Amino acid sequence: MKPTLVPVKDASAVPLECVDDEPSLGDFLNHTGPVHGLQVHEGRLYTCSGDNTARAYSLTNRECQAVFDGHTNKINCLLVSSLPNKPARLYTGSSDQTIRCYSTKSKKCLEQISLSDRVLCLHVAWNILFAGLANGSVASYDLNTLKQLDVFECHGPRGVSCLGSAQEGARRVLLVGSYDSTISVRDAKSGLLLRSLEGHTKTVLCMKVVNDLVFSGSSDTSVHAHNIHTGELVRIYKGHGHAVTSIVILGKVMVTACLDKLVRVYELQSHDRLQVYGGHSDMVMCMAVHKSVVYTGCYDGSVQAVKLNLMKNYRCWWQNCSLIFGIAEHLVQHLLRDHSNPSLQTVKCRWRGCSSFFSSQQSVRQELPEHMQRHVENVGEVQP
Repeated sequence: MKPTLVPVKDASAVPLECVDDEPSLGDFLNHTGPVHGLQVHEGRLYTCSGDNTARAYSLTNRECQAVFDGHTNKINCLLVSSLPNKPARLYTGSSDQTIRCYSTKSKKCLEQISLSDRVLCLHVAWNILFAGLANGSVASYDLNTLKQLDVFECHGPRGVSCLGSAQEGARRVLLVGSYDSTISVRDAKSGLLLRSLEGHTKTVLCMKVVNDLVFSGSSDTSVHAHNIHTGELVRIYKGHGHAVTSIVILGKVMVTACLDKLVRVYELQSHDRLQVYGGHSDMVMCMAVHKSVVYTGCYDGSVQAVKLNLMKNYRCWWQNCSLIFGIAEHLVQHLLRDHSNPSLQTVKCRWRGCSSFFSSQQSVRQELPEHMQRHVENVGEVQP
């Protein structure tokens, strides 16, 4: 039985006037460097890139509405946040060792904070802005005044790659993911190390806290779920072909982005991979999900939106392949890219029940793509 998508509360509450506007699917253009982060906030998609800029796009027509510039090196992370009854602010962290705070309305830079090293990640909790640095420390700032509160030495000399937060009774805890392959759980006020979450063998690249669990994606190609309070490793999700760069939890399913150019959907309880989404021209660096639309940013600067639909399934019946795609066109692209090659002289079709043979390079280039397209059209959808 397929799980139903349960909406999860997130910071991307949409103002009333935008409720009827359907999000537009397709490409968001303009970035010329790798897209390192994205976030949906109040009807806009905010992105940041290795081209030293951050941008804001309309969700309804995908047009770029604002460019936030001023950084002198790549922007590694962004965060849109607003204090109660105050306008939203965009925070960007860069390899130029600064955080810039912009007005989302005027696009002007309101504040610039200088730090001791490259800023790799940002996180907001309890009206505090936390910044993870390449030297292994975490700096914290009052969100209201942007005055520095503290600096915790956490994982030096290895960098801090991602941050999260949780509560243990009255205690506020900060989760710090690192290039040393561990996550440290710390008292958010004092920085005191409470426990270490271990199991990954390479850099922890992303994390998502859900209740008592933290889901972490790593360069070791796996996602781990730890109990934050006991430190116990509860589950491991496998099947990624490369580093896992982003995790979103939607009710009973987990969506992951990966450097192997695929987005995967897993059922949380059973660990089963339900679907994959392709269509990316390069490694997927970051991802957000909003109103059942998956937004992805890639290494080549491309950003795109596709509809997440667990009720539609298109299975690859090529020999020894078990991928199930959520979009038929992605299955066609997969067949052409992963099960074929225009430079081959001959190809035998290994689709289930097919014995077609293409005996010249010309037929491989001209006839095989149409042949594969027909297989996808004829197989139709797999019933959920």
